[in-house]
Amino acid sequence: MIYNAIWIFIFILAGLTNINTKVVSLFMLMFEEVKVLDRNSEFYGVPTSVLMENAGRGVADAVRNIGKKKILFFCGLGNNGGDGFVAARHLIDSCTVKVILLGSQDSIKTENAKENYGKIKNIVEEINNVNISDEIKKSDIVVDSMLGVGISGRIRQPYLKCINSVNKSRKTVVSVDVPTGLGTKTAVKPKITVTFHDIKEGMNEKNSGKIIIKSIGIPEDAERYVGPGEMVYYPKPKKGSHKGENGIVLIIGGGPYSGAPALAGLAAYRTGV
Repeated sequence: MIYNAIWIFIFILAGLTNINTKVVSLFMLMFEEVKVLDRNSEFYGVPTSVLMENAGRGVADAVRNIGKKKILFFCGLGNNGGDGFVAARHLIDSCTVKVILLGSQDSIKTENAKENYGKIKNIVEEINNVNISDEIKKSDIVVDSMLGVGISGRIRQPYLKCINSVNKSRKTVVSVDVPTGLGTKTAVKPKITVTFHDIKEGMNEKNSGKIIIKSIGIPEDAERYVGPGEMVYYPKPKKGSHKGENGIVLIIGGGPYSGAPALAGLAAYRTGV
């Protein structure tokens, strides 16, 4: 409770939030809120590796329920691709599964994704070694696990080629968390999107198909209380800046007990304001 009090004092008194702020939207998650929940979940005892495992299992369950057996995954180099690696592993025993990695294994960006890649690397081929159109033709279901939330600007190769090839096919397409390219001019158009915890900003049936929401074990405290995840809203001070450039904190305390305002003051001091 002391740690929660510190975070609440800092953010309320610095004017960065107010008592009514919620980490999770009642109707959909903003892109930054996803990062907040990931960090807060780790803080409250659920590591991102567990979230990825649960996410991948949820995708596998949804794909398995479609009933078709030849599954082709397009996996990116980040955590969205990591979710795909997990899903592919859970489907290996009951389906014919192939994974196409959009880059080299040395370019995989996160430790969780690298770990899950290692568990299925015998069924993975790098994109430069395959004919995308031929692989799509041989599949029943295409799983889009290329890019996750928060993508902006122009989609680059090889993602652009994959998106266009997937959209031209008449295969059943399942997107992981969000359709790759959501919010840009070039996005995957899935039949189904399996999203996690809640619908993400900008998703609807027109651009995401049927939306299936899967719980992945994010603890209630991660969205109920302010935690270290909220630091994404706080701009990192520029190197060489001084306290006068990083905000002003007003701390108000009442009564004869000075411990809480003193604690808040020390916490604020440590942030560099």
